[in-house]
Amino acid sequence: MVKFGSSQCIKLSALLLIISVWGCGYRSKSDLLGHIDSVTVSPIANETVEYGLEEDLAEAVRQEFSKRSSWGEGTDSIFTGTVKIYERGILSMDQNNQPEQYRLVMEMSFVFEDLKRSKVVQNEKNFVKIHDFYVVSDLGEPPETLEEAKQKLVEEAAEDIVSSIVEEW
Repeated sequence: MVKFGSSQCIKLSALLLIISVWGCGYRSKSDLLGHIDSVTVSPIANETVEYGLEEDLAEAVRQEFSKRSSWGEGTDSIFTGTVKIYERGILSMDQNNQPEQYRLVMEMSFVFEDLKRSKVVQNEKNFVKIHDFYVVSDLGEPPETLEEAKQKLVEEAAEDIVSSIVEEW
């Protein structure tokens, strides 16, 4: 049997008190959003010349909310966004100066508001998503067309955005 002196008991009690108080302050975003049952994904603004990007992104965000949160369409909350930049750049060339790998970059801002409590939950001014892809075979990854890469960029952006809103910190 281990015996503790009075100073050790005080230290142990203080440590346990600190741990219990510190642990009680944690709340996940999921807990904070538990009263929300629905979301409206408003049309996303597109400040780029890439036609249709905003429609694909809005649909992907809508699907991701449905998948991750089981929220239906409704007025408990609202998601609004603006695509500010969409660029395609060459990352590498072959010996004949033909592109082998590209990079797609999308920058946007978005706001997620809790309309039940009139509170902005997240206001992201510079969300950036990057997708690198090859257009030729035999470089470690299967090649993608520009359209396939763009769709992956949109889907990955929607996943990251919705995760940042509904999942735990």
